[in-house]
Amino acid sequence: MLRFAIPSKGNGYDGAVRLLESLGLGISRANARQYTARMRGLPDTEVLLHRPEDIVDKVAYGSIDIGITGLDIVHENREDDENLLIIYEDLGFWGVDLVFAAPQAWIDVSSWQDLADLSIELQGQGRPLRIATKYPNLVRRFCYCHGINVFRLIPSAGATEAAPGLGYADIIADITETGTALRDNQLKVVGGVILHSQACLVGSKRSLKHHAGRLELVRQVLELMEARQNGHKLYSLTANVPGDLVEAVGQQVMRLPELAGLQGPTIAPVWNKHAPGADEAASAASEGAGWYEIHVIVPQKALLPATDHLRSIGASSVSAIPVQYTFYAESSVYRRLLEMLNEAG
Repeated sequence: MLRFAIPSKGNGYDGAVRLLESLGLGISRANARQYTARMRGLPDTEVLLHRPEDIVDKVAYGSIDIGITGLDIVHENREDDENLLIIYEDLGFWGVDLVFAAPQAWIDVSSWQDLADLSIELQGQGRPLRIATKYPNLVRRFCYCHGINVFRLIPSAGATEAAPGLGYADIIADITETGTALRDNQLKVVGGVILHSQACLVGSKRSLKHHAGRLELVRQVLELMEARQNGHKLYSLTANVPGDLVEAVGQQVMRLPELAGLQGPTIAPVWNKHAPGADEAASAASEGAGWYEIHVIVPQKALLPATDHLRSIGASSVSAIPVQYTFYAESSVYRRLLEMLNEAG
């Protein structure tokens, strides 16, 4: 049985459920108070619902095989744990940034160097720079790497952005998605982003390395995740164009090779439904008179240029549909997982 954990509530839960549903791996949960579920489409898999922090700890320990959690939580709690593998770093949802924020009235403080200077100034006054945060490990490492050497971390369990206004911290280090909560509390971001975070997939090295059956189930999950993300970047275009010979049509399409598909266009004669009989239609196709269907797959950014190119060679209409999945010869994510497991010794 593969033990697969997802966040039990909030944006993490909603995003994980949407992702799995899009992969054909829907969650079957008897009621909202249950903390176990089944996964449709993947046999021998038990879904466990936990706090994101607990998912990181339990995957590292090996009591959970794989889990969806936040990258910020991984780096805060288990960054150096050799038993915790970051299998898929960006699942495409739950994006937030960890930043420093200071009162908007501090017009002379706008960079990390300004914070370093301020910490020295406050030290001269006999006290450290006070930073309220839920991420002490990340913030401590970051401060020491950027010359902010005199500070005191204030643990925050509630609304961190209220700390400067309440007077028990000078600045905060917290995650933000839109910046609205910071602005509502008269705070501004200082410097750049400390850490870009999003939902990630983590795995247990000790569990997956020694259980081939579980590893095969993980491969299926990774194949679907990777193919889904690959597919989101592509569009499938189909058009009918007039032509005398398939070679001539192909040369017209290949005038702009960057718009001619991933490996090249697929071209086939169109069966003329207006011909009086099948034999005449087949004869016309063999002689090259009539229409040809062109099929190409292009990146999303090339959608309109490729459409214009097909129009320029006579396409009367172009059908474009987003690609749902794109499977390559092998999954690069799964190959990387095997390499990490083989490095485990």
